[in-house]
Amino acid sequence: MSVRRRPAAGSWRVLVVAAALAAAPAAAEPAAVRIGVVVDGPWEGNQAVLDLTVAEVTALTAGEFEVGFPAAAHLIGDWTFDTARANLERLLADPGVDLVITWGLLASHAVCCVGELDKPVVAPVVADPFLQGLPLAGGASGVPNLSYVALENATARELALFQRIVPFSKITFLSTREFLEAVPDVPLRSLELAARAGLEADFVGLGSDPEEALAAIPGSTEAVYVWPQFQMGEEGFRRLVDGLNARKLPSFSALGGRYVEAGMLATAQSDDFFQRLSRRVALNVQRILLGEPPASIPVDFRYRERLAINMATARAIGVSPGWDVLVEARLLHAEESGLPALTLERAVEQALADNPELAAARRELAAGEQQVAAARAALRPRLELSGSALAIDDDRAAASFGSQPERTTLGSLALGQLVFSEPARANLEIERRLQAGREADFESRRLDLVRETAVVYLNLLRAKTLVEVQRNNLELTRSNLELAELRRAIGAANPAEVYRWQSRIATDRKALIEAQASRRIAEIALNRLLGRDLEEQFLTEEVDLEDPDLITGQERFRGYTTTPRRFRLLRDFMVEEGLTAAPELRRLDRAIAAQERARAAARRAFWLPAIGLRAGVDQRLSAAGAGSAGGPVLPGLALPRADDTSWSLGLSASLPLFAGGERRAEVERAEAELDRLGLAFDATADRIEQRIRSGIEVARASFAGIELSREASAAARSSLELVADAYARGAVSILDLLDVQNAALNAELLAANAVYDFFVDLMEVQRAASRFDFFLDIGARDLWYQRLELYFDRAGHSPGESTR
Repeated sequence: MSVRRRPAAGSWRVLVVAAALAAAPAAAEPAAVRIGVVVDGPWEGNQAVLDLTVAEVTALTAGEFEVGFPAAAHLIGDWTFDTARANLERLLADPGVDLVITWGLLASHAVCCVGELDKPVVAPVVADPFLQGLPLAGGASGVPNLSYVALENATARELALFQRIVPFSKITFLSTREFLEAVPDVPLRSLELAARAGLEADFVGLGSDPEEALAAIPGSTEAVYVWPQFQMGEEGFRRLVDGLNARKLPSFSALGGRYVEAGMLATAQSDDFFQRLSRRVALNVQRILLGEPPASIPVDFRYRERLAINMATARAIGVSPGWDVLVEARLLHAEESGLPALTLERAVEQALADNPELAAARRELAAGEQQVAAARAALRPRLELSGSALAIDDDRAAASFGSQPERTTLGSLALGQLVFSEPARANLEIERRLQAGREADFESRRLDLVRETAVVYLNLLRAKTLVEVQRNNLELTRSNLELAELRRAIGAANPAEVYRWQSRIATDRKALIEAQASRRIAEIALNRLLGRDLEEQFLTEEVDLEDPDLITGQERFRGYTTTPRRFRLLRDFMVEEGLTAAPELRRLDRAIAAQERARAAARRAFWLPAIGLRAGVDQRLSAAGAGSAGGPVLPGLALPRADDTSWSLGLSASLPLFAGGERRAEVERAEAELDRLGLAFDATADRIEQRIRSGIEVARASFAGIELSREASAAARSSLELVADAYARGAVSILDLLDVQNAALNAELLAANAVYDFFVDLMEVQRAASRFDFFLDIGARDLWYQRLELYFDRAGHSPGESTR
């Protein structure tokens, strides 16, 4: 670097500001400082980065300095090194600028080529100080007025991580052409790192044309590593990424999540890169303004390694990362776009339509209808058509005088009608009542399915939330590991702390894997209930406590729960409604009615006869052989001869006089069964009432627990932040931080569970009451409220105003 050392001239501005601050009275105005900024070229993110810088610098220097960023001192280049250098020299020569920040690779590199620095310069984007020829002495620049930030060279580590995502042996590095021309050693260093990893590598310099860039990538390339390409602009970069994906080339971004969101496959950079770098710039600016020589400010800056993978890109280019990678990575578009959306209500509707077990129950109900039809058939006329052929020996036929020919064919038509039969009538009435009971049992199964589907859906939402909680906890543990490694590097911690955090990471990874497995199990269970392929994927939608489709989510519901007395009345009302609607009680009620009819039939069997009517017509269709022409005629005697058609009509009645005690036994059995059913009815009613009352109490407690668990989680999170800060300063031990992190994790898990616990409890209450809110339209909900208000009025209590 050709910077001339002249400390006195180089730091005079800072010394004057610091001296003025020390000599001024307490009430003096803060010293004014004007900061210029050099940017490599036009880019959509320039303003956002400048805003971050201004906010961080202003926050740190407030009350001590009045820092300004004049618009005239914000110079944007044209993505060439010469322009970046010229803009830097212009600000260095501008007497209206006290300090310069070079936001950009080219601008930061230009500080090595402008000679003596007459004012402080902060260069926050230095890729490699050795390759760029920047000075480094004792971890700082060692040059008057120069403070730069040396970004960590994580290329080797990122290449290894990239190969864990997708295997490859040939890679191409993409960087800005101007930067490569300014620092030609950079590609050599990257190629050397790739060779150490056993990879064949190329380096391609890019301009602003994405199509030209794509054409420059060798056809043998299996993967690409992309440095920042701000010169292309957002639209150009997107075309570059689309072209890479069209060629099925896995891509790795050296910058961060912004590029992955644009369609690149992966990155190891955290999304807060610019936030953290802006804060580092602000800290350096503050130290300089407070009088610390820029030459002594450390230059080291470590990345936060946070793997992110764009799963939509992975699916598009045919890449399937392994479990060990997916368990820690932040997954963008983890669920495929275009998947069917499944709300709680839609899940219940589909279960009712397609659940195979309910379909079987529906066929069972249809079979019951045929049992009723079969019982009814016994009371309806019966018409029978029959035919017969008869052959007898010829001598008997000859002696029958023509009444029994040797060979005869007959046709018969018979009509029978049961005029009165108490058993048959009773059987029909019993089957009708039993069918009504089967319908009630079907409704019970239907409600059970609704409850089960809703609970499984809610548990799926819970599992998804817990996956994110465990992932965030793993992220926190990884941050603490980085902090422990930093503390060990400066001698503030021993290696045991690092090992302890590494052990904790393994534990947290296990917890995350278990949470992910729970999510898949819940998805499989829901697919089974919905009659789908068990591996079918779908999107879910979060439930809302304030959902107006839920009676409990409506504001007017609150007025019925504000006092113990009102809440007791609400429970009484819910019990009354639940017992009225309970299909379990309807089924038992129909069974009791059927048994009462059976008892009545058993008693009537002692004195009611069965009466039947039968009519028939027989037709001789043919006669042949002996006797077919009639018998012999005796002299003086004419024998009558019947024609070929005969009919009959008969009425019968029967009454068993003694059946060995069977009828008495039937009466006794029917009465015993009635007693059993009556007791079962009472027991079922008690059980339903207990479920309703207990469920409401549990739901009230779980609802109150939502806010309380959120408060506990917020407090635990605040405590964690305080202890983590103290740990970073060495004020507390690792055990203290581990304890607080465990407490924060448990509190967050409780808070995440609280909402779903309430909804599950609510589903249990609604099942016990045989009424689910999402089946009620606005009119039905209004009618429910009218009944509730009337119940309160009868009890002498007005609902009162709703309160939260």
